Amino acid sequence: MKISRFRTAVLALLCGTPLLHADILMLKNGTKVEGTILEQNDQGVKMRYRLTPKIMDEKIFPMADIDKVVKQTPQEVEVIELRKLLPTPNLLKADAYEQIIQDRLRPFVNKYPGTPEAQEVEAMIAKFQEEKSMVSNGQLKHEGRWLSPKEYKAEQWNIEAYLILASLREKTAKQDYVGALREFDRMMMPAPAYKGSTYFVQAIPEAITALEKWITSLDKMSAEQAQLDQARKEGLKKLQEPELSKTKNAISDEYNKWRAAYDAERRQKLRWTAPYKYDLPSIQTAQKEAVQELTRLQTLNMEELRTNNEIFTACYRKIGEGDYLGGAAAFERAQALNLQVEYRDIPMDLRARLLKLHAQLSRAAATGAATSGSTAMGGVAATGQDSRVAQILAEAGAAPAAAATGQPAAAATAPAATTTTTTTTTAPAAAVVQQPVQRPVAPVAQQPVPQAPVPPMPLPAPVPVVEESNTSLYIMIGMGVVIVGLLLAFLKKK
Repeated sequence: MKISRFRTAVLALLCGTPLLHADILMLKNGTKVEGTILEQNDQGVKMRYRLTPKIMDEKIFPMADIDKVVKQTPQEVEVIELRKLLPTPNLLKADAYEQIIQDRLRPFVNKYPGTPEAQEVEAMIAKFQEEKSMVSNGQLKHEGRWLSPKEYKAEQWNIEAYLILASLREKTAKQDYVGALREFDRMMMPAPAYKGSTYFVQAIPEAITALEKWITSLDKMSAEQAQLDQARKEGLKKLQEPELSKTKNAISDEYNKWRAAYDAERRQKLRWTAPYKYDLPSIQTAQKEAVQELTRLQTLNMEELRTNNEIFTACYRKIGEGDYLGGAAAFERAQALNLQVEYRDIPMDLRARLLKLHAQLSRAAATGAATSGSTAMGGVAATGQDSRVAQILAEAGAAPAAAATGQPAAAATAPAATTTTTTTTTAPAAAVVQQPVQRPVAPVAQQPVPQAPVPPMPLPAPVPVVEESNTSLYIMIGMGVVIVGLLLAFLKKK
């Protein structure tokens, strides 16, 4: 048994695969050591264990220090990793569920049939299949909560912000601080991007953490730059031809590739770029930008920002649902906020989205009125008309029209009543049968769109920031004219 374990350890090491933690030593001081037992006798236990995530070590633990030795079977070891698959991740697609079942869970059951661990994994398969069925029916899991198709449509904009936040966290964990900060910039640019999302508030502390670690890394690079540069120069002095020329060419190629990529990223207006460890100016530029951004984020009023973004997100959610009236009400609350300049583009974006929704619903309402018996989406009888479209038709069509003409709202049904009377006069015996057939056609003939246009629904009020931007433009133009005039007068005098 000892020889078999040793061979397994050697093979795993030669193949470059990580060793599974098959055995556990419970020490008397409370420490738990996981690894593979290579030898065991009355004096102690020799174990191969993971000293760091990438370094394996062997050590003899005296029996006097060991409280308990736990040896695990292969299935007990493998099932530990499978248990990490639950709960399932957010926003998982149906094909991803199936891939996990076929690639991870089903092979384990086939490998260890009849074991308690196999029964546990069978229950996991059933759970995955249940959730896969829910996803196939249009539902989606987000932050542990299942969203219906309608809820997902309403939350789609906010979910996009959540995905950016998840990518920011992932890249920070991998120490890709430039990538993490670029993800944070996606929250803000192109403006307004996702600055109005509740996840933007959550992204700020994550960005601060990434910035602090990035600044620490840059400080280290700055401190080591002179030493590295000197060491490289000393190394070149020791080389002889042709190695000297080859090394210089390699150094030049490395620098030119970095400079080309660095300049290209700057032209694309990417704020965060990786400096060259031998180039002190690029390191100092990165330090300056990181410190400036860290200072800006640390001075934000997080409570105020959180309150404002909850109002913004509620408005985005109503627009996503297609609820114009609810969105307009939420927009009024958003427009009443006292916002800093950098966040005033959010109400402008909300207003643009409301106008787009207004146009869509107006076209849908006009289509429903033209067909007189189908909803804005078409194909549904008038008796089953969508309640939201009916409400918009009632508030934006019949009520304003009646108020404008000074006639009661019942006048809107007058064309249908006239058609019924005419039909009864010309064909009394068939009146009851023909009324339902002719009633949908009557509004098209009696109320043509050019003669009686439906007054539009109330549009969201314009955002004052537009006027402020025009005023600033006029001031800048005036200052430019004055400067040019002074320059010409100076040249003429000279």
